[in-house]
Amino acid sequence: MTSTCATCQSSYEVTEQELAFLKKIAPKIGEQTFEIPLPSNCPQCRLALRTAQRNEQNMYHNVSAVTGKPLIALYSHDTEWGKKYKIYTHEEWWSENWDGLSYGQDFDFSRPFFEQFNELSVKIPHVNLIQIANENCQYTTGTAYCKNCHLINCSENCEDCYYGKLIQTSRDIMDCDYIYDSELLYECFYVKNCNNCIYTSYSQNSYDCGFSENLKGCRNCFLCTNLNNKEYHFMNEPVIKEEYAQKIHEFLGSHNAVQKAKEILNDLRIKRIHKYANIINCENSIGDFLTNTQNCTDCYDVNDSQDCKYINVGVNVKDLIDCSNMYLKPELNYQVLGTIETYNVIFSLYVFHSQNVAYSEFCFNSSNLFGCSGLRKKQYCIFNKQYTKEQYEELVPRIIAHMNSTGEWGQFFPMWHSPYGYNETVAQDYVPLTKDVALARGMHWKDPDQKDYKPQTYTIPNSIKDVPDTITKELLACKHCGKNYRIIPQELARLRNISLPIPHKCPDCRHSERMSLRNPPRLYARTCMHCSKPIETTYAADRPEQVYCEKCYLEAVY
Repeated sequence: MTSTCATCQSSYEVTEQELAFLKKIAPKIGEQTFEIPLPSNCPQCRLALRTAQRNEQNMYHNVSAVTGKPLIALYSHDTEWGKKYKIYTHEEWWSENWDGLSYGQDFDFSRPFFEQFNELSVKIPHVNLIQIANENCQYTTGTAYCKNCHLINCSENCEDCYYGKLIQTSRDIMDCDYIYDSELLYECFYVKNCNNCIYTSYSQNSYDCGFSENLKGCRNCFLCTNLNNKEYHFMNEPVIKEEYAQKIHEFLGSHNAVQKAKEILNDLRIKRIHKYANIINCENSIGDFLTNTQNCTDCYDVNDSQDCKYINVGVNVKDLIDCSNMYLKPELNYQVLGTIETYNVIFSLYVFHSQNVAYSEFCFNSSNLFGCSGLRKKQYCIFNKQYTKEQYEELVPRIIAHMNSTGEWGQFFPMWHSPYGYNETVAQDYVPLTKDVALARGMHWKDPDQKDYKPQTYTIPNSIKDVPDTITKELLACKHCGKNYRIIPQELARLRNISLPIPHKCPDCRHSERMSLRNPPRLYARTCMHCSKPIETTYAADRPEQVYCEKCYLEAVY
């Protein structure tokens, strides 16, 4: 079935799989089943809607609503669009000193659902950052069991890591994203079990490598691509140990030398043969960055999962469509963002260990909720008000009927519900938009705070050898966006140790540069450039890379 997106006006298909799933996920309240209408937006716009509710790396100075003490939060103290949230620390939010039921309100059938829910959401306390059992990690979010880390997010079991996203069980990592079981890395992207590497991407089990891509089991390789089990290679050619040290020396130490190496690496990336997708040990699955999946379609960053469609970031998930950031056995979820172990949840944000939940957010260990925010260990609640089972089953159908009349039933939370500007969220990574387009679609936009854009008066030395300790006291300005940033002592020590220069870009722009190494989460039908076999890939047909099917790729690279 072909439809036209209500937001971007593009055409998209609604498959038989989706139609069957909508019947399966339709909520049953008492003896009544309530059909969910077909999605009115294309998959890309549905992804943008979900992920526009998720801020992973923008932090602000705020104050605790309980004590008035300063804290760091994901929420700005004041926004251009007028939202001001009540912020609690992690300990304050989880304390017994407040209860979400105290904010309960009756549903007003003369007003739209989303308008009322947004009012409830703004009143409910919001936790400043998402952290579990960290030590000395004040400026991190989405982190657990980390120590001495700074400006990382979505990471667990890390130590001495700075500036990065999705770092797992690693230490001494700086300016890296998508890192697993690794140590001593700088400016790396999507590597597993690697050690002492710089500017290396899409690599596994490699050591002492630099400015390289797609290495497996390699040591001492520099400016190399598509190598397996090689040692002492430069520009994909073998060299003796003494010659190798001489060749790499000219690319280290200074800003100019590193820029030269990056230019060569970018050229090598274009020329190397690319596999159509990063898919390992999967059955009947298409997308990118998939491992151990079965029957997963148009999914990205998904592991150990089955029977899913349109998922962005999922670990051990089953029977989901249109969901993002789903972890540890969520099942039967539709249009949901941010869960752990949920069952039968629809149109919700950040619901954990809960069942039978609809149009709710930040709810934990609960069941049978509709339109609730900030509840813990509750059941049969509507707009944070307690009901009996019988009352719940009588009132929810009336609210759904009202939402049908206003055109809200079956729609995800509108963009204006988000606490953030679109450009503050991961949506801008997945579906980048200009400010004008974002505002035209009803989204917020966070304009730069001019106090963060003071001109740089300090001249960064070209060579790391000439950088004094006092640079940690200097205010630098990003050469790309102009935003101010500082060099922390740990960063300076690491750069000196690996003979690399002071970065001339702010952490945000460095992150964006690394994220550009992966393709947008969108599939294109094209053919293998070697055998002409049809493939579905994230490489658009007009891209310059050589893209092969799996068979041709393995024959060429291995």
